[in-house]
Amino acid sequence: MVSITTSSVTTQVTDAIRDAIIKGKYKPGEKLSEALLSEYYEVSRTPIREAFKRLSIEGLVEVKPRVGTRVTKPTEKELTELFAVKEVLEGLAAKLLAEKENNTGIEQLEHSIKRMEDALESSDYNIFVEANDNFHKFIRAESENSKLNFFLNSLLNQISYNRYVHLSIEQPNRLEESIMEHKRVLAAIKSSNPAEAEKYMREHVKASGQVLKKGVAKELYE
Repeated sequence: MVSITTSSVTTQVTDAIRDAIIKGKYKPGEKLSEALLSEYYEVSRTPIREAFKRLSIEGLVEVKPRVGTRVTKPTEKELTELFAVKEVLEGLAAKLLAEKENNTGIEQLEHSIKRMEDALESSDYNIFVEANDNFHKFIRAESENSKLNFFLNSLLNQISYNRYVHLSIEQPNRLEESIMEHKRVLAAIKSSNPAEAEKYMREHVKASGQVLKKGVAKELYE
């Protein structure tokens, strides 16, 4: 049982369900029960229904009257579209960061890459995924474009992106390639070269996306 105690019940419930979907607790296509969730979070059904409405707007769930609410299951076409947009937005974020006159905190990107290298050496793939996520989150945050951040996060949430990142690990040599791609992006940012930063980030996202799309499609449709 999870107890919700603050006044912002709907917001907390929404955040909790969103987090559970993103982390894969609720699978794509899985039906969500108002009754069970209200019991689990120890709230009435009203904040659960409101949470469903909010998550529907974000694209995380699909609400059908007299049918129920299910976790969104993206089609293969939607996956292709989502990754195409991700490539553009991630590239733009890297470009914007490289354009900044005072790039403080670059050592955080270096630290993320070092953690990836250490994780590869020790075969700690959970740490690798976490370090990779931190690298990209830092670039998005430091690009200082709130709309870019909002749209990109919404896109990633729609397919519970973090749940599938581990699939890239299954491809031989992919982690080594990924580290080199991150280093090229970082070098371009450090040298204040926006064009190269965007180019290398788009190449990295495209390469990663190709692996992830195959993994997602295999898990959902085969």
